[in-house]
Amino acid sequence: MKISRHSLIFGLSYALDIAGRNNLSHSKSTAYLSVLIGREIGLNEDAVMELYYAALLHDIALSNTYDMIQHCIDGEKMLRKLPLSEEIAKSVRYHHEFYDGSGLFNLSGGDIPKGAQIICFASAFDDKFGHLADKFQFDRDLFLRVHSWFDMNRPLFSEDIAGAFEALIKREYFLLDYFNHETKYTLSDKIVVGDNIYYGYDDVVKFALCFADIIDQKSPFTFDHSHGIAKLARKAATHLRYDADTQNKMYIAGLLHDIGKLHISPDILHKNGKLTPEERFEINKHTYYTRKILEQIQGLEDIVEFAANHHEKMDGTGYPYRMSGDRLSELDKVMAICDVYQALTEERPYREKLAAERVWSIIDGMAERNHLDKSLVLKTKQIFT
Repeated sequence: MKISRHSLIFGLSYALDIAGRNNLSHSKSTAYLSVLIGREIGLNEDAVMELYYAALLHDIALSNTYDMIQHCIDGEKMLRKLPLSEEIAKSVRYHHEFYDGSGLFNLSGGDIPKGAQIICFASAFDDKFGHLADKFQFDRDLFLRVHSWFDMNRPLFSEDIAGAFEALIKREYFLLDYFNHETKYTLSDKIVVGDNIYYGYDDVVKFALCFADIIDQKSPFTFDHSHGIAKLARKAATHLRYDADTQNKMYIAGLLHDIGKLHISPDILHKNGKLTPEERFEINKHTYYTRKILEQIQGLEDIVEFAANHHEKMDGTGYPYRMSGDRLSELDKVMAICDVYQALTEERPYREKLAAERVWSIIDGMAERNHLDKSLVLKTKQIFT
């Protein structure tokens, strides 16, 4: 396995944006503006690259808490577990610090890492204006609103960062690009970062474990669900005599199979009881978003299929693509069984975990109705019990 660091972080940052729901390009727009400011003030390209990744990941813990201080602390802790520099972790911890000392941790001036200062500015600007690209055409009124915001907030930022932004908005292309709904979601594609680092399996797993924790912690009812499926999926692939690389891919796919749930409202995920048809419609979207997120990462093509097809059924009545058994790989079908088994053996607020006999009765029934592959159910039964 060999995955570009840039492709992995860039793709996973989309998961953070859909978790925010209100601005589906926040991390990428923040990264775009951060890099432009960083280059404007003369940062070297190594520092710009670290700034870029810190900006893409600055909200990595936001889906877990609405406590802004905790979100910064948790974000730093998460990033310190990943194969990234200490500077990136520090920039995320302090990205809500204002130069005048009025931020969350009351740091001021040069005590705030420069990367954190830049991300603070870029994030604040995008929080204010990011949602307008889809609603307003850029005109003089919007131009004046940008200037008004900048004049009012300028004292919160260092003079070199404020000066860099002032220089940028004097160049017409910048705001025309930023407020153009046709280019808004591809702004970060304009950034060329010379990163030639590739991750192997061990480092990719560190990212997958991090995002599995984000997914599982979003819903207290399914804590450790992704980890459990990952272990089952690898165990099944091993039993079916797939090679070590495929076993590893199944493990990663299990960790990330529900990453699309970051787009689902917590009110639905936390609901203690039966879902309404409207709520079921919403939650069924998660496999679509799992595919959409993972497809952005070059090198995960097999993993995309294993992860995103776990709610497809043999008779073609699953979702979201209604693929029948002849279009599903053996390992797609295995992942579907793992998902059902793990769900039935977990405690939920509305029921205790089911006894093994009851679990296999339900799974056997699904196989009889041609929802799950009958031959694979027999094989997995040998190793899951």
